[in-house]
Amino acid sequence: MGRKIKSLSLIVLAVVLAAVFSACGLIKNVPGGTNGSGSSVNGGSSVTPVGKTDNVDVKVIDDPADSGKEAEGQFSITPSDGAATPSQNGSVYTIGGAGEYTLTGKLSDGQVVIEAGEEDEVRLVLAGCSVSCSFSAPVLARSAGKVIINAAKGSYNVINDERTAAAEDDPDAAIYALCDLNLAGTGTLIVTSSCDNGIKTKDDLSVKNLTLKVTAPGNALKGNDSVTIKSGSLMLVSTGSDGIKTSNSGISAKGNQKGTITIEGGCVDVYSAQDGISAAYNVVIKEGENGSPVLNVFTASYAGENSPSSSSTTEKYLILPSSVYSKSSDFYAYLYNEPGDGVFALCTYETMVRSGRTSYYGLVYKAPSTYANVAFCSVPSGTKPDGNDHTLESDGQAINTSMNAYLVTESGSLNGEWVQLTTNSGGGPGGKNGSGKTTYSSKGIKAYNEVIISGGTVTISCMDDGIHANADGTLENGSKAAGNITVTGGTLTITAADDGMHADGTLTIGGGYVNVKTAYEGLEANVINILGGETYVYGRDDGMNACKGSAKQPMINISGGYLDVTTPSGDTDAIDSNGSISMTGGVAIIKGGASNGGMAGSVDVDGSISVTGGTIIAFGGICETPGSGSVNVYASSGTSFQAGNYTLAQKNGDTILTFKLDSSYSSVWVASESISLNKSYAISKDSTTVLEWTQSKQSEGSSGGGFGPGGFPGGWR
Repeated sequence: MGRKIKSLSLIVLAVVLAAVFSACGLIKNVPGGTNGSGSSVNGGSSVTPVGKTDNVDVKVIDDPADSGKEAEGQFSITPSDGAATPSQNGSVYTIGGAGEYTLTGKLSDGQVVIEAGEEDEVRLVLAGCSVSCSFSAPVLARSAGKVIINAAKGSYNVINDERTAAAEDDPDAAIYALCDLNLAGTGTLIVTSSCDNGIKTKDDLSVKNLTLKVTAPGNALKGNDSVTIKSGSLMLVSTGSDGIKTSNSGISAKGNQKGTITIEGGCVDVYSAQDGISAAYNVVIKEGENGSPVLNVFTASYAGENSPSSSSTTEKYLILPSSVYSKSSDFYAYLYNEPGDGVFALCTYETMVRSGRTSYYGLVYKAPSTYANVAFCSVPSGTKPDGNDHTLESDGQAINTSMNAYLVTESGSLNGEWVQLTTNSGGGPGGKNGSGKTTYSSKGIKAYNEVIISGGTVTISCMDDGIHANADGTLENGSKAAGNITVTGGTLTITAADDGMHADGTLTIGGGYVNVKTAYEGLEANVINILGGETYVYGRDDGMNACKGSAKQPMINISGGYLDVTTPSGDTDAIDSNGSISMTGGVAIIKGGASNGGMAGSVDVDGSISVTGGTIIAFGGICETPGSGSVNVYASSGTSFQAGNYTLAQKNGDTILTFKLDSSYSSVWVASESISLNKSYAISKDSTTVLEWTQSKQSEGSSGGGFGPGGFPGGWR
């Protein structure tokens, strides 16, 4: 380890940022472009898709912190008529009862405490105020029935938790409540924490109308029992944890289920080091009384690339040999100008780093440009560093602004040297067939029971699963987690390092528009139901995978809607079922990777394929095809299909389907309720016929061998 390493190769996931049009308040554009492609269907299948849309601009809100100036002047709390005057002890103001209290001016290193009755409703009106605290939570609600924090119209307000750590029993958020907490108003609220969470309540948390920015190393928003976003413009930044989180899945004293995160309006941008949204029970995204929500989620390295504070921070790397790296330890960078005036930044695992045949662990951290020096330390996992007791540590040194990584080379410490990482353009994990996901959870949306989406515009760019539902445990309410994802409306655009959508139980798409732009496996679940809507999937391994589960036999059901699935060339399956596939309606365009069939190709099943309605056309290697009892089927393994626009039609008759191919294929099979016996059909590229046949029996054509269950071994005759 003593030799100099001039450069290392960083293995990264190279994907295009997912994007979708949305309109919401003040917006800025993440650079992209527009590219439309689509298909249409006539005849027996009544589906007219609008077409796949890629590389359009993501619309995110402008940074609310840039919209105003922090309050100055004498701090005061003015009670409304009938409300008791708050007490004051130095810089600590305590509100002791129900009523409305207006906060103005600047409170430096002070605190606002609420100690009201269990049935009291306390309303804080922020009318141009700034509260910062270095010894506790700047705003602390110890007791009340409900606390409402209202940002007055046109006002700009700042809450700043200046602690670097909180003791075990201390409130661990800039705004912390032991009761229900409602955030409202038409003004602006900027919440910053260097300690842990941004805004947290032990009970229910709701947001309405407010323009809100939260930046914290912990959760940006946490409601132990629930989080509900009804409207407003929210920018939520977690530099070391989850963006929005709930933690309880029990039943309240009033019989209400706890643990749900609901987004039913507003514009919500989440930038998180780990999970964007993590619910102990359900995640619900729907259109509410205030309109349709717009949700953008960026996790792990995507959060760094698109973070609103990225212009003032730089991503740096801590490179650890395997003898030093341990999952039982957390690693921190201490960034400072003078000893004692700095901040700790968690170094999170990003990827493996290679130099020659030697592999290292690459951890990423953000270095604010205002700090000139850095030291590194390790502590037991889950422990916050205090500047004293560390498992390992390095000497302090100036940050080398011309290098982007610090390589540990000294045994028994974290001392080393600055090096430069370069991107490996040759692929690696996250390439065509690799996942490249983070070793920690950095999912876009995660629920420990169900994810239910019926409206809104959702864009996810993440280094793990895009949307994930667990079914691997018993909830606090006593029931077993369902692990279901259900989409019945809305617009979803997903870029993921691992699965685009993963349900341990059942994944159902019954409506809306879904575009998994890129993922390792596009859609994965024990049971996948495509009932309606318009779905586009690109998977670097499997496009769709029905995997084994504890509840049901793996199954893919297609009964309606429009489905377009693509995988790249290689050992990939566009559709892979560890059970069977049943299609009773709808349209499916399937484009698999392998050209020879066998164990990989367009459609691969362990059971059988049944097509009794709708239209499916599958390009790529022929593994299995629909068996007897299905609609009429035609297959060809010796026809060349080049990229371009195609039409499937009855010869001299009606068009059944138009579609687009972006790659070349040499095999195809088609099954359709619109194909009749003793009639001729053709597949044409532009106006040139590529393949034509007469359907003289239910199974027509030749596969060239390799058919499995549902087909005819040795080829068709």
